[in-house]
Amino acid sequence: MIYEGGCRCGAVRYRITGEPLSAGYCHCGMCQQAAGAPVVAWVAFRRSDFRIVKGEPESAQANARAVRRLCGECGTALTFEYSAHTETVDVTIASLDDPNATEPVYRIWSSPRLPWLHSEGEDRASRPH
Repeated sequence: MIYEGGCRCGAVRYRITGEPLSAGYCHCGMCQQAAGAPVVAWVAFRRSDFRIVKGEPESAQANARAVRRLCGECGTALTFEYSAHTETVDVTIASLDDPNATEPVYRIWSSPRLPWLHSEGEDRASRPH
């Protein structure tokens, strides 16, 4: 299976040639602040299956044990990589060209979940951005 994706402006593109290992929602405060969103959906792949094919993402130290990679032009969050887990890379599902290609099946760090976040089966009126 081949997955492709990248940032909103197109400056950074990646390709994944392998199957997802896992996919889930993260509610931790670090993800909330980094994304400016109440939750981030991630999919994990083998690092050996992940390649940047265009551009070079910027690196930001997420914490003492992990690095986030993002587009330096438009700010799109792309990956999260633990230093100790060198065999995997977490990719933001929304940065995939087809975000429906994989579906989150678990939730992590749920205790910081914002109480007003309702996501299961709800369809609320929205305003265009």
